[in-house]
Amino acid sequence: MRQVFISLFIAVAVAMIGVGIIAPILPLYAKTFAASGTSIGIVFAAFSLSRALLGPLLGRVSDRIGRKRMLIFGLASYAVVSILYVTANSLWQLGFFRLLQGAASVMITPIAQAYVGDITPCGKEGRYMNLFYSAMFLGMAIGPLLGGELSKLWSYQMAFYAMGALSLVALVLITATLPADDSRSKHHRKPATDIVPLREVMKNDAVKAICVYVATRGFWRQGFNTFYPLFAAATTGLGEGSAGIILSVYMLGGGLLQIPFGFLADRYPQFPQIIIGSTLAPLLLLLVPFVHCVWGVAFIMFAIGGLSALSRASILVIRTKLGRTHGMGTITGLQGGAFAVGQMIGPVMCGVIVDLVGLRAVFPFGSVIGLIGTGFVISRFRRWKNACSA
Repeated sequence: MRQVFISLFIAVAVAMIGVGIIAPILPLYAKTFAASGTSIGIVFAAFSLSRALLGPLLGRVSDRIGRKRMLIFGLASYAVVSILYVTANSLWQLGFFRLLQGAASVMITPIAQAYVGDITPCGKEGRYMNLFYSAMFLGMAIGPLLGGELSKLWSYQMAFYAMGALSLVALVLITATLPADDSRSKHHRKPATDIVPLREVMKNDAVKAICVYVATRGFWRQGFNTFYPLFAAATTGLGEGSAGIILSVYMLGGGLLQIPFGFLADRYPQFPQIIIGSTLAPLLLLLVPFVHCVWGVAFIMFAIGGLSALSRASILVIRTKLGRTHGMGTITGLQGGAFAVGQMIGPVMCGVIVDLVGLRAVFPFGSVIGLIGTGFVISRFRRWKNACSA
């Protein structure tokens, strides 16, 4: 079991480094095609559109057929799409390749999460799932730093080549070390008759709370990722390297604190931790447009990442427990799909705000959406807790 955990953690971290590499340069790359704010938002949303449509479906399929072959196909597709980015010669091609990348990604992180959930011991959901998330976030933290430096030293295209190479490394690792699906089937795959109907799963108040939590977080996070590099360049003259630092420290804060917060979620009630983290994180977003020093914004984003880790750690405990009864792939697929919906709508709506009001308005807009989501999440979790104790 330990080898499987280590293999998944390393492979996902490597894959996420590849994903993060293009984060600071994709908005600037899109700008080379004379894209407006709304157009840039649509390019970013294309990634999430395919994730939103395919996430619940493929997660449910993995509950029936197993996880490994889906992970292999996803990583191979990711490597191919990385190279396609370099060939883009129009904005619509860039958006189409972004759509394909989203389809590939939905076969990687949600399926790997389901695999980890399958083999996580009862009572240790917080530490195991959050260790996985820590590997994922640390990979995403390293990625933007690397991407910013690669594009500064060479070109935007070099970042895409690096993403493809890292995807291949993860593919080789998964292929060589993960047990075959057939060897897991007796213990981790449900017969079709035992899988809870999707309509019943979606009626669960805790599932609704989790989906709204990740959707609203995806909204303001992706809005920030899309437009902060442009805001920084327009207001402070910061380039790709500085934007890469800002995008990385959010992931770094989440990655470093995810593990201790996972232990905290196993030992203490999860509900207060969800309230604190999900309320304070979007509130801090209001400070960003008033701070023009790169390290000042980095400090704010580190704090936002840490507070998000606090609430997410407890969300993951609840999600893993629900997965044992409702289908691990089904729950992670729904979560991934909801997150993708937020990521899809966020850049488009923020792009509209940019075109109507200006770049500065993105940050309070994202904060308000985050706080509205927090209110809904708290009310649904309360209903779920009351129903369970009745």
